[in-house]
Amino acid sequence: MENDIILEMKNIVKDYSGFKALKNVDFSMKKGEIVAIIGPSGSGKSTLLRCINGLNSVTSGEISLKGETGMVFQHFNLFPHMTCIENITYAPIKVKKIPKEKAYEKAEELLKMVGLESKADVYPAHISGGQKQRIAIARALAMEPDLMLFDEPTSALDPEITGEVLNVMKKLAESHTTMIVVTHEMGFAREVSDRVVFMDEGLIVEEGSPEDIFDRPENERLVSFLSSMLRA
Repeated sequence: MENDIILEMKNIVKDYSGFKALKNVDFSMKKGEIVAIIGPSGSGKSTLLRCINGLNSVTSGEISLKGETGMVFQHFNLFPHMTCIENITYAPIKVKKIPKEKAYEKAEELLKMVGLESKADVYPAHISGGQKQRIAIARALAMEPDLMLFDEPTSALDPEITGEVLNVMKKLAESHTTMIVVTHEMGFAREVSDRVVFMDEGLIVEEGSPEDIFDRPENERLVSFLSSMLRA
C-alpha cells in the first residue's frame, strides 16, 4: 500500500564538482522492509545513505522521508571520554529531552539486546572493535528512528568478530526493524534482506529478491561482481 512507503527518492543526482556519484537514482522502500545494497567500491552506495539522512545534500531530485533515521557507520564514532552507557544516553537526553532515568532504563535494555550489559560503565578504549560497533548500534536505536541505515558496519572489523555484529543485525531484522544495509557480506544480504539492490557507477543497475539477485542475475555487471565476491 502507498501509505506503507517510508522513503521515496526521485531522480536523485549527487554531483561533486563534475563527478556524478549518483545519476538520476529512483529508490523507495516500505515500513518494515529490509534492503541490502551491494556493489563495488565507489558505486554510490554510501553516498545514497548520506543523502537519505541529510549528511550530503542532493544536487537535484526529491527525497520524501516519513520519520527519522539512525545511522551506523563503518567506524564507530563513539565518544572516547564517555562510558558505553553515556554514549547511548547522550543524544536522547540532550536532543530529545528524555529524562535521565528513563534514558538510562532504555539504554540498559539496549545493552542487553546487543549482549553488552556488563560493559555499561566501561570506556570505548577498553572494548573490542566488534563491541564498539554493537554499542554504536545501541546508540542509534536509542533515538527510536523510523529507519536504520548501516554503512558497511563490519568492514572495519576483523573477520572473526564480524559475526557478533551481524547477529545483532539479524535480531533487528527478526523484529521487522526498517533497515537499509550497505554491505559486502553477501551471505547476510541473501539471508536477511527482503530486497537486494545492486549499484554500479552511481546507478541502480538491478534489484530484486535475494533469490533473483543471487540465483538469477540478469545484468552482466552484477554477474561479474558476484563472481569476484565469491572468489574473494
